[in-house]
Amino acid sequence: MPPIRPIISIKAGKCNVDGTTVMPVEEPGILYIYLNPDEELHHLCWKPRSATEPEIDLLIIPSDARFLPYEGNTTGRIFVLKFSSSSARHFFWLQSKAQHESDAGFWSERDLEWGRRIDTILQGDGDEEMGDAPVQSAEIEQEGEESRRGGEDGGRAQTQPQGDMDLAALIRSIQVPGGQQQQQTLPPISLHDLLSTSSTLPTVDDLDEPAIIELAKNLPEGLFPDGSDITAKRRIMKRVIQSPQFAQSLVSLTTAIREGGIAGVAESLRVPIDLNEARSGADLVEVFVKGVKKQAEKEDTDQ
Repeated sequence: MPPIRPIISIKAGKCNVDGTTVMPVEEPGILYIYLNPDEELHHLCWKPRSATEPEIDLLIIPSDARFLPYEGNTTGRIFVLKFSSSSARHFFWLQSKAQHESDAGFWSERDLEWGRRIDTILQGDGDEEMGDAPVQSAEIEQEGEESRRGGEDGGRAQTQPQGDMDLAALIRSIQVPGGQQQQQTLPPISLHDLLSTSSTLPTVDDLDEPAIIELAKNLPEGLFPDGSDITAKRRIMKRVIQSPQFAQSLVSLTTAIREGGIAGVAESLRVPIDLNEARSGADLVEVFVKGVKKQAEKEDTDQ
């Protein structure tokens, strides 16, 4: 992959969540966004300033994520990254010097503009509009030279308690959390998180020839040129998995399942689900994935 060229970057630290408290991590860091040309999707990343590779790398679906000032009680300036497709939350604190001598939690117009720029990119409104914004990325990085190390501006914040392919072939290797205690402590599952490229691409690489041929039947006719061999079909499948359309399909399917459509989705895909479990308050996406795995295991046994 060619060197990453961030669209925007700011000096910010990550936060850990301890119960209902957001705990800024003192390590100096960089928060940045780049566009992956292969996926045609943005990635939001965080890395320590001393590192070359990101510690956090999140694929962003247009309009699925928001980057907003956190409104909880805090002694610092903390942004929250949240998603409409899942309950996942990520918190980042500005490590630049606050523009108020006695209030480390003071939000200046400069701070808010950084957040607006990042939020605009995540909404998919177009990077070309950002060139006329009053704050440029270069200015952001230069300003960061005055950033406070060691968490002086971080503070603490109180939080509130918080397809287009054969899904069976891709989900069969996913480990689904189980048990009532886990259901209470883990955030709701998102198909987009479960079927990340880091898990699906190796799965496609490991499929044998009969599995590739069977999986190809679930893709639109004409996608494979006449005479395509297994290597070509595997390559095309991997492109499909990395496409924005596939990612958006997973987001849409997750939303449909969560908003009461699990029975219809399961019926249309011929996935056996436990309706009693679905009515019990269990995570509906987890119920659906369990059904997919059960069907896949049955098909393996019948062969």
